[in-house]
Amino acid sequence: MCRPPALSAWIAELEGVFARLSGPQVKVLAEYSLGMVLAGRCGLSCAAFALSQWLHGSFDAARERLRDWYRGAADKSGRAGKRRELDGEACFAPLLAWVLADWDGSDLAVALDATTLGTRFVVLAVSVVYRGGAVPVAWVVLPATAKGAWKPHWLRLLGLFADAVPPRLRERGLRVIVLADRGLYARWLFRAIVALGWHPFLRINTHNADFKPDGDDPQQQQYLPAISLAGTTAAPYAARGMMFRNPDKRQACTLLACHADGYKDGWFVVTDLPPGRASVAWYGLRAWIERGFKHSKSGGFNWQDTRMTDPARAARQWLAMAVATVLLLRQGGRQETEETTETAGTDTRAPTGATPAPTPTTPPTTPTTPKPRRRGTDRILSLFCMGMLIVRVAALTDGSLPHARFVPEPWPDTFPASARPTPNARPP
Repeated sequence: MCRPPALSAWIAELEGVFARLSGPQVKVLAEYSLGMVLAGRCGLSCAAFALSQWLHGSFDAARERLRDWYRGAADKSGRAGKRRELDGEACFAPLLAWVLADWDGSDLAVALDATTLGTRFVVLAVSVVYRGGAVPVAWVVLPATAKGAWKPHWLRLLGLFADAVPPRLRERGLRVIVLADRGLYARWLFRAIVALGWHPFLRINTHNADFKPDGDDPQQQQYLPAISLAGTTAAPYAARGMMFRNPDKRQACTLLACHADGYKDGWFVVTDLPPGRASVAWYGLRAWIERGFKHSKSGGFNWQDTRMTDPARAARQWLAMAVATVLLLRQGGRQETEETTETAGTDTRAPTGATPAPTPTTPPTTPTTPKPRRRGTDRILSLFCMGMLIVRVAALTDGSLPHARFVPEPWPDTFPASARPTPNARPP
């Protein structure tokens, strides 16, 4: 069986990314991730059928390869000493390093959030948010009805990234903010993020939340209700001080706050960044992880239809979805940046009646800078959808995919980012 060029190139790239995986594990990971893209579903049978048609092979053989890939060692055939189980968590740091290998920017936004699959699973996910989407780079799948604290899981996932940022970006002073909604705020999470050298950007509940701003006069320093400090979209509140009265919750931080007209609730965000180096508008990036969850479910891989009941198997299936998402967002982002580059050039047509300018005999020495997509402009297609169509066309035509980088957009500078307020609406 002759491999299509796109599959061969994908296997070769993944071999360089996941050095700890065996050759067969990488090969099936490449097949599974591309099978999901071709099928538009992550289900075993759909991905296997798409692969068998594309590779002109047996459906049963393809299905067994994929199923054996996500099985635990105890569920595999063969001698016990020869069974090899895929360690998904060992892939998380390489996955983030892979995303950042060609990262064309000096800022990175990471979001933490949880998503559920009915009463079966809850997934705690760490994702890099990018151009309206998100790439999962670490996760844990838990039974939805199981009792227990999430704190150990979040601490373990964050701890995996202690040395994951490439030296090239560390030397350039990559700024990483970590966003989470108010349901996840905790002092231990704030401090765990700071310990990584990253910057928490955590929204808090304003109920019983008091803030004492720093000041020159200690007698004038007093705790104030945080909700009373909300600024406006034109002048958001930003000050350094102490959050919470309770000694067990007290945290030195910067409070960023803003309440937009037409919204019931405002954004009250705590960070370790100085007031002059942070904007509450950046919190709008957190909404992109919600779009990422949609891409994993009904807006992309249709994970809501999975028949899996084992959390460990589901976690390995998420690795294939994450790898496929890297491919799709890179290709969709490449398409979008190329389109903006093409439309950003200066109109060289002379006005009516004007003398045309002479044609230059040498090319310009300064390249054209891509014009950023105007914030607030809705995408007709998401990058995820564009990437999926690009990969499918390459598979149909036996073509190869061009190299693509992650080129992030500028962070938002308005609150809320590209939103249309309605009465009593909630910010994303």
